[in-house]
Amino acid sequence: MPAGKLRLLSEDDQQVRLIRTDIEGWSLRLDKPLTDEIAAALPKTERYGRLIDKVGLVPALGVLAALTISVIAIGYIAPHWIAPHVPMSWERRFGGAMFGDFGKMRCRSPKGQKALEALVERVAPGATKGKNGVKVAALDVPVFNAAALPGGYIVVFEPAIRDSSPDALAGIMAHEIAHVRRHHVTEALIREMGIGALIRMFAGNVGGNAEQILALSYTRDNEAQADSDAIVMLKRAGISPQPIAELFTKLSKEEGGAPGTEFLQSHPLTGRRAQKFSASFDPKAQYGPALSPTEARDLLNICKTDSKK
Repeated sequence: MPAGKLRLLSEDDQQVRLIRTDIEGWSLRLDKPLTDEIAAALPKTERYGRLIDKVGLVPALGVLAALTISVIAIGYIAPHWIAPHVPMSWERRFGGAMFGDFGKMRCRSPKGQKALEALVERVAPGATKGKNGVKVAALDVPVFNAAALPGGYIVVFEPAIRDSSPDALAGIMAHEIAHVRRHHVTEALIREMGIGALIRMFAGNVGGNAEQILALSYTRDNEAQADSDAIVMLKRAGISPQPIAELFTKLSKEEGGAPGTEFLQSHPLTGRRAQKFSASFDPKAQYGPALSPTEARDLLNICKTDSKK
């Protein structure tokens, strides 16, 4: 009888039952006690599967855990490696299509738009210049939010303009500019959707994906990096970090569902983030306003009908 064809079907204190894998319905019952010779020739019980039984359960679990950790690590780290190498032309085309798709939601006051661009230039001189310069727009959408899009586009919603001082908004814009420069939005897309889905989105219908893009969330490392970059930008521009610290503190208290939740979903806030900005305040520094009074007024009215004329 070929031992390789035998399988142990069951075993108890009284007997052992064997089957043959090559003959359907064949079985053999052996009464215990078995002789040493027969016991040695019998196949081992397959408790977890042949490979696991062969190496042992504990070593197999160790290998599985190592593989799981490796997959998670690759899924977390790989987007950070890949994102900077996504062609800018892809990002620009995709982000530009989204930017244009907002259509009637865009606030089109020339003076307000000029003030918004001046705010970007204040925290990041030259950012709006050149072929791949940052493009910024205000959207007449009733939620407190701001978001970076692929390709260097940034949108800020009207409540974020209305309910923030120009100095606090400067901190928000600096944070979004950091996300743009660090390729965090593309990194988040790869992490949440995969590189294949990202390529399909770049080549597909943009309009249906706009809401999904705006809902992207960044890792804590991304947010910490963007905060650090924003602090550097504010310091260089001579704008106090206290207003953005106070705004973050206010928003974190509204996490239970009050206005500001959308911003919290895409930019998770913690007390430490507000403290980080507050700690960067230099009592000996001479801070100036982010915008002139006229620019601040124009920006505040960016979405008002009479300002669009």
